[in-house]
Amino acid sequence: MDDIDGLLGQLRNLPLDARLADIDSAVLDGVTQARRPALSGGGLAMVALVSLGTGLAGTFVPSSASVAAPVSALTAPGPLAPSTLLGAANE
Repeated sequence: MDDIDGLLGQLRNLPLDARLADIDSAVLDGVTQARRPALSGGGLAMVALVSLGTGLAGTFVPSSASVAAPVSALTAPGPLAPSTLLGAANE
């Protein structure tokens, strides 16, 4: 394995790459582009209106009523309790 101090010394003595002079402007241009919103104000308003309309339409559409069974430790187990699934409740 080569001596790392010698290799770093050789790297230090090399001339700088000419592309390094333009790196600041390239990075700042990239940051500026990344900060631009993906949607414009009108597009964002359209998404909000569609979401609101979908939510309101969902509240007006009737759905089938679902009745939950009462939960109590004193009542009989439901039809899908583990003891009934194993066949122990009917014996």
